[in-house]
Amino acid sequence: MTQRARPRSFVAVALAVVLAMIASACGDDDDAALATTTGEAASVAGATGAVEALDDVFGPTVLTVAVGATVTFTNNGRNEHDVVLAAAAEGVDGFGVDRTAFAPKGGTYSYRFASAGTFAYYCSIHGSSTAGMTGTVIVGDAGAESIAATTSATDATDTTDTTDATTGGVVRVPEDAETIQAAVSKAAEGDLILIAPGEYHESVTVETPHLTIRGLDRNEVVVDGDFALDNGFKILADGVAVENLTVRNFTENGVFWNGVTGYRASYVTVYRNGDYGIYAFDSYDGQFEHSHASGSPDAGFYIGGCYPCNAVVTDVIAEYNGLGYSGTNAGGKVVIANSVWRHNRAGIVPNSGDYEPNPPARENVIVGNLVYDNGDPTAPAIEIAGVVHGNGILVAGAVDIQIIRNRVIGHEYFGITLVPYLDENTYLPQRNIVRDNVISESGIADLSMAANPDAGNCFAGNDFSTSLPRFIERDAPCAGGEAVATEFDGAIDFAGTILAAHPPSTDYKISPVPPAQAQMPGAATAPARPATDVPEPIDINAIDLPAAPDDREPS
Repeated sequence: MTQRARPRSFVAVALAVVLAMIASACGDDDDAALATTTGEAASVAGATGAVEALDDVFGPTVLTVAVGATVTFTNNGRNEHDVVLAAAAEGVDGFGVDRTAFAPKGGTYSYRFASAGTFAYYCSIHGSSTAGMTGTVIVGDAGAESIAATTSATDATDTTDTTDATTGGVVRVPEDAETIQAAVSKAAEGDLILIAPGEYHESVTVETPHLTIRGLDRNEVVVDGDFALDNGFKILADGVAVENLTVRNFTENGVFWNGVTGYRASYVTVYRNGDYGIYAFDSYDGQFEHSHASGSPDAGFYIGGCYPCNAVVTDVIAEYNGLGYSGTNAGGKVVIANSVWRHNRAGIVPNSGDYEPNPPARENVIVGNLVYDNGDPTAPAIEIAGVVHGNGILVAGAVDIQIIRNRVIGHEYFGITLVPYLDENTYLPQRNIVRDNVISESGIADLSMAANPDAGNCFAGNDFSTSLPRFIERDAPCAGGEAVATEFDGAIDFAGTILAAHPPSTDYKISPVPPAQAQMPGAATAPARPATDVPEPIDINAIDLPAAPDDREPS
């Protein structure tokens, strides 16, 4: 341990309500629940049924009801969703609700199914009629057989082996197809889509597996949503890679994968998108690399709702977002490494919650990152990003997170902090390891923890000045790399930020335009590389502490 002399006194923050919440949360020593929050199939015998929309999945995905039953759909996610019938169906008239009426957190929609049949529906923002955020209501007596068929189809999709994909031909835009969507629709599995420089004012949905979608110039191939279209790329097929282009000005997401196995974003720039920048939900075996994300009110980079995710984020820059990285319920073989997180409301935030499946967030490694000057009031921010404003690395109710060899500088509240997350369930930070980091210039404390002493969190070998509790490495030590439960010397002295006043969100549409970014080598000549070989192996032990940034003055 290296604990430097304090350059200044603590900022006194007394938030009794926060402490009461934490004390209540810490009363239960059990692990946070590991079960998913949505079932795959359900049957209702009575006159009503219920479906909830989480981010970004309906649950149950298959619901069987009697003829004449009324089904109520409730949006319990943080994102906008809608409910759309997958195809015209006899006996179903006027089914569906748009996002305006189905607002996040509590919006409801009810429909009475007056005739028997199988009715598929989807969210047009996060899925299509066949993939992504989809669901089925089975009305009448044929429910059991339909459930079996639907479940079998889902299982087959989830276990697709993507390693046998072969590369195919080349489809050029605009030579062979006038638009990117036309090229994607024309392409066969394994094809390479090459996009010439230009502005493409379109939203692209990808349902063909193992495509490589590549711009010939990262800064001059621009996919633009004109602040009117939902998603730049909505990818619902396995093994799709997006490379060497810019995606901007979409109302929802820049590049978005949902429910896939195999995904990769390489040399991609995203900015001024209204929700997330580069986003993978309920998706497995993926990598974000050599990319830049800015101006997203939620997160610049996001992986969530998966276990085991088997995903790597490396050599990226996130700035002027609500959160640089968010990983709600991302668990199992998640590595966030060798990247820069600056000028966001908060830097790196692995977190648990009931609004997505597979809680809690767990088994992440955060290593070799440069995290500095987050808490920028000019960054756009959704509500939760505003709540965690001014923190570097904040672990909210996550379990078994390793935070090692990161440099964290210049945060209004905390450099690295472990806190509970209170949702429908309470999620406690447990067995997290904070080792060998360098933390400085934090307004309240460089290191902090709000957890009961026997939660197994530990701190060792960090270079820091201030902490809460004051002697954090003495009172929560690590031994042999493993967390050790101890008794604290006195009460936990934690100064929370939950009730503090934070600057309101700015308009994502006017966030800074990033400078030109580095090109993918050999974009015009490199063969197709679908996302069947990801993530690449990464040697955690070989990753060093990054140097201090050269573009800032010490505070």
